[in-house]
Amino acid sequence: LVRASRLRAHLEDWQRAGDIAGRVLASSVDLGPFERVVLYGASALARLEHDDEHAAESFIEKGREVIDANQLDAAGRVSRDLAGLYFALGELRRRRAERIVFNPTPPDFANVLEQRCQLLLDAESAYSDAMRAYDAHWSAMAGFRVAELYEHLHEDLMRVVPPESADTLEKRQLFEGAMRLRYAILLEKALHMVEHTLSMSARTGERSPWVERAELAKANIAAAVKREDAALAALPYSRATIEQALLDLQQKHQADSAGRPRH
Repeated sequence: LVRASRLRAHLEDWQRAGDIAGRVLASSVDLGPFERVVLYGASALARLEHDDEHAAESFIEKGREVIDANQLDAAGRVSRDLAGLYFALGELRRRRAERIVFNPTPPDFANVLEQRCQLLLDAESAYSDAMRAYDAHWSAMAGFRVAELYEHLHEDLMRVVPPESADTLEKRQLFEGAMRLRYAILLEKALHMVEHTLSMSARTGERSPWVERAELAKANIAAAVKREDAALAALPYSRATIEQALLDLQQKHQADSAGRPRH
């Protein structure tokens, strides 16, 4: 039954994997630590499929307790039996990150952005732990998700509307340029991760639907990079002028955070 749950999880049949895991966990059979982690991971993924984040988090924490108690997560490579649980943790954190949006612009934009970025980094850390199992399928899933995290953050930030203080066309254009220049790195990170995922997949022969998604994501992200470059080039300001506008925005956010009056 443990093996059946493991296989169902590999096939991304989360509900069946979770149902089998529940049967085993409810029985009195003796289980080893790796088996428990497999079952907790399958149970968490099944709950996430039904948007029950509270139950999913409970299973994830039970699995992490087993990992810590038995020192299963040593530096370097880990057992593939841990990959499902870490992927579930990444999924949970990803969902929470992407619920934080910026349109309408929150009054404490800098703090809200920091919260989103911290959740993004936490999710990336969990997905990276899943990749440490050196399993091509889980790595393709996790790698795609990391690229998606950065791509979606960039999309959401580009929806931020200019502040009321940008009351002229010139100021609005400078704000647009500063935003595009500042957050272009997110697309670069997304493209790097998706290329890394595709390279790994080609090397290992992995051909799951996640690889197809990564190929499509690469084309979309590359097109987004070109659109951003074109949008910046279309603005009637030099890169130096936009960089100065970006510096002014950063100083304004720092002043707001420190409670100092703006000048």
